[in-house]
Amino acid sequence: VAILLLTEITPKSIAVHNPTEVARFVVRPVAWLSVILYPVGRVVTFLSMGMLKIFGLKGKSEPYVTEDELKLMLRGAELSGAIEEEEQDMIENVLEIKDTHVREVMTPLVDVVAIDASSTLVEFHNLWLTHQYSRVPVFEQRVDNIVGIAYAMDLLDYVTKGEVLESTTVGDMAHKPAYFVPDSMLVWNLLREFRIRKVHMAVVLNEYGGTVGLVTLEDVVEEIVGEIFDENDSNEEIQKKTGYIVMRAEGIFDVDANTSIDQLSEDLNIKMPEALSGFVCEAFGYIPRTGESIKVVLEKGNEEEDDENAEAGSDQQDMKERHQIYKLEILAGNARKVSAVRFERINEEALLDDTAVTPMISKIIKRKWSSDEDSNNGNYNEDTFEKRQEEDISDHYVIADYKEDKDSPNEQ
Repeated sequence: VAILLLTEITPKSIAVHNPTEVARFVVRPVAWLSVILYPVGRVVTFLSMGMLKIFGLKGKSEPYVTEDELKLMLRGAELSGAIEEEEQDMIENVLEIKDTHVREVMTPLVDVVAIDASSTLVEFHNLWLTHQYSRVPVFEQRVDNIVGIAYAMDLLDYVTKGEVLESTTVGDMAHKPAYFVPDSMLVWNLLREFRIRKVHMAVVLNEYGGTVGLVTLEDVVEEIVGEIFDENDSNEEIQKKTGYIVMRAEGIFDVDANTSIDQLSEDLNIKMPEALSGFVCEAFGYIPRTGESIKVVLEKGNEEEDDENAEAGSDQQDMKERHQIYKLEILAGNARKVSAVRFERINEEALLDDTAVTPMISKIIKRKWSSDEDSNNGNYNEDTFEKRQEEDISDHYVIADYKEDKDSPNEQ
């Protein structure tokens, strides 16, 4: 621990915050040491490469920079003013996109605008006037049975043929078949396939072959540069796409379920284990209704402090410093999904003292409630959606942990 603190964490932190002063101080000693120790380094490298060859392994004699070291250099460059914060974010997004799966960037099927293959071109034109989408999925019988993609540009060929617009169906002009990809596909590989196939849209399938959403080239690009909007996007569409976080009072935030994990984690200084809507449903054990609430324990998001203090103090004290209790209240939703949640920060350290939360596991590790009644049938209108009539679980707790791996973790 002492070696790690004295030779890794502390020197790097000092150098990142004071790059110019540190460089001036160490440049001469490092230059002289590199000259003096060069022969020793060559001998050690030769011996190590020889050992690798004996065991049939291949080694790299050239110096290399790890991803963590590159991110550290980017952080230092941003602090020194060499690059802007947006530039740092874009470079880090490029590094992280190789571990991002299609399921994380796709548009869910419930939010997809599609058209029946039997619809006429007049109906397709009316749909285009409403949504202004250049590409629209075409389905047969069911919306999850997508057979092709209709291009709004193709409508131009029929503009001067009024009678043809009434008699021609969308299925006749659709580009078939659609391009299908698994939801486990890496975004980096998808970008390569888009370039090779010269397409901008793909239908996303789950492991059972069912349609779960759509992914476009714009979705992939937005993972690098952030959300992209055009002049046709209304304020409602922008809010639906990006979500929102509104601070109602100190420690109280209203959060839209469409808010990205990164934005939520940054604004509330927490580490969300998964998308908000899915996390809330996992915490309750069912799809909660408007007005229901529950308390959860979330890990704080200050990674730098975690690295410096990870080994300091007792495990219980460290757990107190790195975790925060929140009360989650459902503000809007229906029988299908949660639309908005209120986060209220609660300072109840006694819960952290009395509850064994170490070692933490991913997602939900403890539930302290039981539900004896099934949800009553209700309509899907958010305005008339009533609170569930059953045992109040607002004083019960759920403990959650953040997991760096972007794959869905398994529960223990």
